[in-house]
Amino acid sequence: MEQAVLDQGAERFGRGSYSLKLLGGFDQNVFEYNGEGGRRFIMKFLDASKYRKASIIRELTWMAYLAEQGLNMAVSIRSAQDLLIEEVTHDSKRYHVIAFTKAPGSPLTDVTSDFAIIKQWGRGMGRMHKLGKKDAPASSLVHRMAFPQWNDHVIFTDAFPEAAGEGVHTQWKQYLKELESLPQDQEGYGIVHNDLHHHNFHVHNGEIIFFDFGDVSYHWFAYDIAIAIYHAVQTVSENRKAEFVARFFDSFLSGYLQENTLSEEWIQRIPLFIDFRNIYSYIYFAKFVNWNEMDERTRKYLLGMKADIEAGKSVVKLSI
Repeated sequence: MEQAVLDQGAERFGRGSYSLKLLGGFDQNVFEYNGEGGRRFIMKFLDASKYRKASIIRELTWMAYLAEQGLNMAVSIRSAQDLLIEEVTHDSKRYHVIAFTKAPGSPLTDVTSDFAIIKQWGRGMGRMHKLGKKDAPASSLVHRMAFPQWNDHVIFTDAFPEAAGEGVHTQWKQYLKELESLPQDQEGYGIVHNDLHHHNFHVHNGEIIFFDFGDVSYHWFAYDIAIAIYHAVQTVSENRKAEFVARFFDSFLSGYLQENTLSEEWIQRIPLFIDFRNIYSYIYFAKFVNWNEMDERTRKYLLGMKADIEAGKSVVKLSI
């Protein structure tokens, strides 16, 4: 990212760009900086050609609403001009700049055995889903924000990336046909985080603090659960996946069902959504990542994903 962009963004929030430390993000656009009293903050630079201001407003409003309803959330920070979203321009490129308090604590380091936290993770998601239903309290406020539908993303609306291959395209069309046939009833479909894996919350003193709601949309609740399972299962070896996913699922779902009801019919569809997350992830990489710049390990991993998708192989066997 251009230094002039960093300089402007940091200045809007009363900092010098020298204080920004790159954390990452898919577009290498997420930075950390220190404030007074040792407090730490996160600053994001969002390309205005990819991120509409209205969608950022929805994200911040939803996060504030969840915090009001008792969920532990990263808190938005206002700029020196008392704005939640600043805009900077350089060489005809515009960026929206937002900042948050950095969630205290650290990522979940032991996904494979800390089942008390996994249960709390599920409970937090269940709470979000309950609040995201159309018959939830304050639903008129929440649902007037017009979040995107599950298939509004460019992955669905743009042409299929040739780099993904025709075999994957065939499987993709079959998944889309099946998902388009699913009901969008208020018990199974509503506002979801859409990326609540174990790197999008911190654990502090035994409590979870949630963040990164940039992908929030209308989707099936079972898919949000599947995302958590899909990314967690990537942390274990192949020969341990079946045992791990069974324990993970039991803990996560027991927490989830403390906050939100989900019918057996929807629970039975979770394996479908796990495999859908897999093909979605592969297509995302095929569309947005330069294959010539990948390291050999990543390229080999993605080729394995592609072969499994083309063969119709499931990510993991989950007995429900």
